[in-house]
Amino acid sequence: MKILALILAALLVAVALESQLPQRVMARFLPDLAFIQPRHRVDPLPVELSRLYPAAHADIVMLGDSITAAPQWNELLPGRDVVNRGASGDTVGEILERIDTVTRLRPRLVFVMVGTNDLGYGTPPAALLQPFRTLIDRLQEAGARVVVQSVLYVADDHAWPDIRRLWDFRRNDQIGVLNDGLKALAAETGSGYLDLNAGLAPDGALPPELTADGLHLRAAAYIRWAAMVEAYLRGEGADAGSPGG
Repeated sequence: MKILALILAALLVAVALESQLPQRVMARFLPDLAFIQPRHRVDPLPVELSRLYPAAHADIVMLGDSITAAPQWNELLPGRDVVNRGASGDTVGEILERIDTVTRLRPRLVFVMVGTNDLGYGTPPAALLQPFRTLIDRLQEAGARVVVQSVLYVADDHAWPDIRRLWDFRRNDQIGVLNDGLKALAAETGSGYLDLNAGLAPDGALPPELTADGLHLRAAAYIRWAAMVEAYLRGEGADAGSPGG
């Protein structure tokens, strides 16, 4: 009986970890523990600068968090009128709070990639779809066509097998669920959809050679990403339909 009880207890623990129930409970009641829920910090500099830049118009805006913020998109997409509106630490809600820094540029196209920080702070994928829809609505109301980009997978953590998968909120299975929802949302709202994982992480995890820390990208990854954006711009997807539709 003791052995059976131990087996049952082990199964219950495994189910609880897989469902992330204890992580979510601890994140709710012990939010200051960094290993449970990292402190939420947004880099204020790009946000402040975006309000001061004199540009009155941009054809294309790259919008997102630190993954978008890192490169010079006008260098990666030479000949394109493109500006970067990425900010490290951003979530969907925080992008909504600064959406005026995008809409005042009256862009034709806005490429959006955001959500990994939301997942990292414990927000379930389903809870992101409504604020993401609001983000799309706000951009479409400003006359932009939105291109939703898939949230990038993270790299497998070979140093700590199963620990990251069981404990970290930012898991590839959760990212996959979010991307399924975002793809459906793009179709519902008449937005474009660009599957970045098809070119950067086709095997379901970000390859080690494309990332330094399992999340953020190396230069080679940005070259691939830019090529995918350029291919989209050259194809029918960039210009089909009216703005936002």
